[in-house]
Amino acid sequence: MKGIILEEHGPAESLQWKTNLPSKALSPDEVRVEVHYCALNHLDLWLRKGGTGDKLTLPRIPGSDVAGKVVEVGEAVAHLSVGASVVLYPGQGCGHCSSCSEGRDTLCSQFQIMGYHTDGGYAQHVTVKAENAIPISVESLREWSAVPVSYVTAWNALVTKAKLSVNDTVAIWGAAGGLGYAALSIAEGIGAKVIAIVGTDDKEEFLRKQGFTGDVLTRSDNVEQEIKKLTDRRGVDVVLDHVGKSTWNSSLRMLKKGGRLAFCGITTGAVVEMDLRYIFGKQLEIYGSWMGDRRDFYQVVNFLSKKERYPYIYREFPLEAAAEAQEVLESGQHVGKLILKNSLIGGEF
Repeated sequence: MKGIILEEHGPAESLQWKTNLPSKALSPDEVRVEVHYCALNHLDLWLRKGGTGDKLTLPRIPGSDVAGKVVEVGEAVAHLSVGASVVLYPGQGCGHCSSCSEGRDTLCSQFQIMGYHTDGGYAQHVTVKAENAIPISVESLREWSAVPVSYVTAWNALVTKAKLSVNDTVAIWGAAGGLGYAALSIAEGIGAKVIAIVGTDDKEEFLRKQGFTGDVLTRSDNVEQEIKKLTDRRGVDVVLDHVGKSTWNSSLRMLKKGGRLAFCGITTGAVVEMDLRYIFGKQLEIYGSWMGDRRDFYQVVNFLSKKERYPYIYREFPLEAAAEAQEVLESGQHVGKLILKNSLIGGEF
């Protein structure tokens, strides 16, 4: 099998193209999926760089966001057949603990993410539990590949935990990025009032071109004051924060009394000094999301199938150019999602 493998942590050049990668043996409850597209996430950067504190082992094939076609089916699999177009839920729990039995896979002590803890989609094929392969329409494989991590995380944070509703006003940090744009699409689909926060004017222009008609603030503005103006000084009901250190205190301050903070990322840092009085004084609720559960993913697929609010694909790279794609992701100068295309579809493995 051909693909990209990471054998040691380091710069983008550490991603190596190999033509002789081993293919995992197929278990009775698994399917083998030919990768058509694989989208990038910050998880890919964390894996490559190491030092996250997570239990990571190398060598590893990166890639958590995959859409493709089933090419082989385990003998115990009855609901999928060869040729089915699927998008993959990238998480996997042990399957037998109390968390897994309650459908809360991400709370399992053995929870793993494909492309981070186990081999992923930077290759011709990937082998997964059949329960993680969700049938989709073949016409939109490209867009579906950019769904899994961003959309299931945003759904878990906003819908499952923060209970976002049509009556809420939600502020979304980084609304032009992969996860932020997913959150914006979900919030609009639900009918909530959205205040999008972006880093630059050109990202506001991007949102307008995508048809967003709500309020947009840039980080150069006095965001907290602008939020007060837009909410008659009450503050917002919900904040979606996946940025971390640089936005955390602003997120607390812009929430109204009884507001909910949906938190799911630390792209600017993990350690912050804060005034705890904001939390108990305003009786805030804080929810943390580490990706999302399989049941969240099924709801995302159903939501997108009906609403057709697919991710925006900023740029497509051949699989062999994964290092270049990661450099673009790391620069932060893009909007939406970056994806890799497998140019070896139908080839031997």
